[in-house]
Amino acid sequence: MTASIEYKEPSPTRARKASICEYADKLREKVGLKNGFDLSEVVNRNGGKLSYIDFMDDDQTDAIVVNPEDKFIIRLSSHTSALRDNFTIAHELGHFVLHWPIVKQKNPGCGMKATRKVDGSNDDLRRCEWEANWFASAFLMPERHFRDAYKKKNASEVFGVTQSAVEVRARALGINDEGR
Repeated sequence: MTASIEYKEPSPTRARKASICEYADKLREKVGLKNGFDLSEVVNRNGGKLSYIDFMDDDQTDAIVVNPEDKFIIRLSSHTSALRDNFTIAHELGHFVLHWPIVKQKNPGCGMKATRKVDGSNDDLRRCEWEANWFASAFLMPERHFRDAYKKKNASEVFGVTQSAVEVRARALGINDEGR
């Protein structure tokens, strides 16, 4: 008989944005990733799997599911682009490296589920989403390389992300179109 696993929501680190971005950048270097890398390899090397599903349920649940043994599944829609998926995968990896250690420490024997739909009235979950977005942005588009690619107008191609993600990163770094 298989025991049922209790899954907890992510818990925020409460770290500063700059600290999360610095951590993401260092982690990128540590694993030896270059621009245009294959995120599925990063997922596999860390005990995870990608799962593409044809449809999403009404509440867009289970973006990442982590079991108590540190194995995880990132669920992606088969109807999104590879560029969009890259940011989603990096975002979910952010939950795994930032929030899973906290959940695991506070709740031994439990797993963690981060969902796509977040209750806007839950400050902790909103904070977790911000932290995962900060991580993904810095992990995929490190500032020291981003500024040059943005100036050359090829950041989307260099980093494998959507133009929308590029524009959000540029705004976060205080880069405007006049500076191109």
